[in-house]
Amino acid sequence: MSSDLETSIRQIEATTNPDNAYFSYSVDDSGEFGVIKANKEGLRLYAADLLKKSLQMEEEPPTSQPLFFSPQDWIYSETGYNLIAGILPQYEPRAQIILHGISPVRPMQPRSQKKPVLYLVLMCITGALLMLATLKAFPNLRQWVNIH
Repeated sequence: MSSDLETSIRQIEATTNPDNAYFSYSVDDSGEFGVIKANKEGLRLYAADLLKKSLQMEEEPPTSQPLFFSPQDWIYSETGYNLIAGILPQYEPRAQIILHGISPVRPMQPRSQKKPVLYLVLMCITGALLMLATLKAFPNLRQWVNIH
């Protein structure tokens, strides 16, 4: 398997011009989600770097230290810092990783509709209490209530 990966890495690097490659970490227009901006050359070279790290994990003894990427001219970061500098190796299957409490990123859950209703109820109760406190504190206001 590793010889196939090495062949694939060499093929990608031989057929991809790093001068034309562009790969960048950014955020979407809302600023809520991280995205990758890249052309096909940048994606291919980044994929080759990922494959190199998988080979490194396969060939070297297990480590808990991050495997850092080497700096590349074709990788830019619009965030102002290197958002993904390396890989923190995990050597177990996904089920084992999740069992140990290192869970993968989960999809965003829709917001609960109960909180706005709770806030509305609390605001109504607060308003009613303020009105009662005002009537108790200023008994002269009751005269104005009965005027027709």
